[in-house]
Amino acid sequence: MKTILTLLAAMLLSACASQANITYAWKADDIVEKDREGVLVLAVAKKAEPRQRFESAFTEALSRHGVRAVSSYTVNPSMKLEKADVVAMAQEANVDTVLVTLFAGRDKSEVLHPGRTYYGIAPVYSPTGGYYGRGGVYGVPFEVGHVPDFYAEHKSIHLEANLYDVETEQHLWQAASGIEESDDNAAMVEAFIDAFIKQLQQDGLVH
Repeated sequence: MKTILTLLAAMLLSACASQANITYAWKADDIVEKDREGVLVLAVAKKAEPRQRFESAFTEALSRHGVRAVSSYTVNPSMKLEKADVVAMAQEANVDTVLVTLFAGRDKSEVLHPGRTYYGIAPVYSPTGGYYGRGGVYGVPFEVGHVPDFYAEHKSIHLEANLYDVETEQHLWQAASGIEESDDNAAMVEAFIDAFIKQLQQDGLVH
């Protein structure tokens, strides 16, 4: 029984952690009115592989929405970039904005998960068959397990995306997002990008 309860609790936890949520968003008042000529996608990371993976996925997602996007690592793979390097990359890629995504921290919290009762259905034969006077089979529910209310520690990871005008350095757009941390980095990347894309759509920046 203990094994079943442990499994059911794990199912409850896994059902709660699936998508990244936007926790804050902002845009410049005149951003939609300006005609943009593409975006340089830059992920701030300590190692090259995570940077390349995130930039590639974000660039592909933006491209699917009609945006001409260029991954910064394809222009300059250096991990030590200054502001002048970013401007040079944007000019080489012939884009006028840069979308910078960076790590914004982790946090922990104790979350109460309401209990749940799980039922199975046992088939039972009825010789009278109810209204029509014929035999029939119907189901009787029975309890197969119950998980009481429990507290679990949740670890969250947060990213922030910022859009800038390359020439004027004007801050054009910002969104912060958080997700429950897991061992599946690819799934977290996909969830973060999906959240950012949806916010960009909501703000009228992508189709």
